[in-house]
Amino acid sequence: MFRLVGVLTLLMMLSAVPAHAHGAPTDPASRAFLCSPGQSSASSSPCRKAIQAALPSKEWDNIRLPNVAGQDAARVPDGKLCSAGIGKYAGLDLPSAEWPATKLKDTAFTYRATIPHQGSFRFYVTRDGFSPARALRWADLDQFLNVPTPPLVNGSYEFKVQLPPRTGRHLIYTVWQNTDTPDTYYSCTDVEIAAPVAAQAAPAPQVKPDPPTQYAPSTSATPSSTPRLVPVASSAEQPPSNATRFGLSAVVAALGGLAVLGGIMLWRKRIL
Repeated sequence: MFRLVGVLTLLMMLSAVPAHAHGAPTDPASRAFLCSPGQSSASSSPCRKAIQAALPSKEWDNIRLPNVAGQDAARVPDGKLCSAGIGKYAGLDLPSAEWPATKLKDTAFTYRATIPHQGSFRFYVTRDGFSPARALRWADLDQFLNVPTPPLVNGSYEFKVQLPPRTGRHLIYTVWQNTDTPDTYYSCTDVEIAAPVAAQAAPAPQVKPDPPTQYAPSTSATPSSTPRLVPVASSAEQPPSNATRFGLSAVVAALGGLAVLGGIMLWRKRIL
């Protein structure tokens, strides 16, 4: 009887211990994931310094605080957002422009859940003017997405996000607040946001000049306002034709002949 009671008590105690959820962004990848074993970026200068500062690189999915209950800014101090203020992760807060950054190609984000649990996700992005060489503060962030209880797909939570207008180097800050455990997880992800491609203006249509107007002679019966002078043939202006000249010569010759004949007849009459 006592053994049964002891076993039941032990089971009740074990059930009261929360099963801790684990997870972190893997696409684009968080600083902790990029510094984990097997990642080529683990040899980068910031990762080496973080590991030298006692970063547990194998526990890239375990940056969590209990009992935050949404009071993130009150529990996580400025300058320690990437580590959530946990000492062994302090190397992730190292200000440096050499942190490996993921070039964003699309709006699909993946958060791997190594131990899945229910919860909501809050996504933040740094404001314009952010520099990774400066310690991250809450005032540097703008929240752009809140997703309550997303479905688990192949061991990960997947999101379609729409970032506010940003270009260049920025940081995505992810908060995963569990609802079936008291834990909240924090992650820093360095990204490079490409400038949007400007829409190319369509070339202006080429307007061909109208062909020159061909004016045909007017056939309208409408009289012109200015009367036209019609030339009149003049005999004085026209030289006599050859026929006319021949006719005149013949007349003159005939008249001359008649005059000579008349003269001869008068002369004979006088003689007789």
